[in-house]
Amino acid sequence: MKLSNQPIFIVGCERSGTTMLRLMLNEHSNIALPPQTKFSKKLYKRRMLFGDLNNGKNKDKIIEWMLQRGTNTKLIDLKLDPNHLRESWEDCTTIGEITGTVFQQYSKTRHKPRWGDKRPYYIRYISQLMKLYPDARIIHVIRNGHDCIASLKRMPWWKKNSIHSMLNWRYSIRMGAKTAKVYKDQFLEVRYEDIVRHPEAQLKKICDFINVKYESGMLEFHLSTEKNIPAYKKEWHHKTFKSLSDDAIDTGKEQLSENELKLFWWCAGKELNLWNYEASKGELSFSLKYFREWVNFYSNIFLEVAIDRLIDVFYFYPISYNNKD
Repeated sequence: MKLSNQPIFIVGCERSGTTMLRLMLNEHSNIALPPQTKFSKKLYKRRMLFGDLNNGKNKDKIIEWMLQRGTNTKLIDLKLDPNHLRESWEDCTTIGEITGTVFQQYSKTRHKPRWGDKRPYYIRYISQLMKLYPDARIIHVIRNGHDCIASLKRMPWWKKNSIHSMLNWRYSIRMGAKTAKVYKDQFLEVRYEDIVRHPEAQLKKICDFINVKYESGMLEFHLSTEKNIPAYKKEWHHKTFKSLSDDAIDTGKEQLSENELKLFWWCAGKELNLWNYEASKGELSFSLKYFREWVNFYSNIFLEVAIDRLIDVFYFYPISYNNKD
């Protein structure tokens, strides 16, 4: 089986339907996307620690890092044989090849040529993702911000307040708009609501984008959810065990306070209108809490970008995935 050199990545704001789309694509006879992982970004951020991977000792260090942190990076969720991974990494000389080979091994266990990953957080790091995987196809799932925020408030793993959630959603939309201009042929934006209400039409559009033929079995994804989601995540994705339903669409407003609705319009009214989501307008006095959260949110982003660019100055080794099949 010849593996594709066009990996597929699903991105978006948290709770926007990225898992649902992953499960749909997984039902395609040629596509295997694993449960959400964390090692690509974590490894990329630490690239200075490993240096030139043509050096055997450096590669041994990176391999040990990957295997020893399997729980933290979610590598363990892929249930891959560590010995097979070690063998597959023998010819790898870049970080993109190290991480890409993991996804390939996952797809090989399922006898499918198309590979990739799903992680909402990638929407913040599209440029880094494209450095690692220059031929990638990226799908950005967009959902009504009210519904995303209301859903996040119910998640036990989401420790941020609603203002952070608002800024996070807005930033995802803005990053999507930027990316669409830079990577026109490799970036597709789809609305969660359109996928749920018109699944066949939307999946045909997505399949055209990633260069595969549409298969009707993708609509029956819920029949395979049990085996495709780690046990500890099933509670958060309980709706994916059922066939598609629009009963969760446009319910977020009812779960947000009047002040939250006004604040969200003030924060992201432009972005809501851009994607035809109705916003609750209203007068709002200056919010010190919002200002503090805004400063904290963008300070963290600025710092991360600055560090990444500084590392680029000193890290001059190849980084991209290169197909060896």
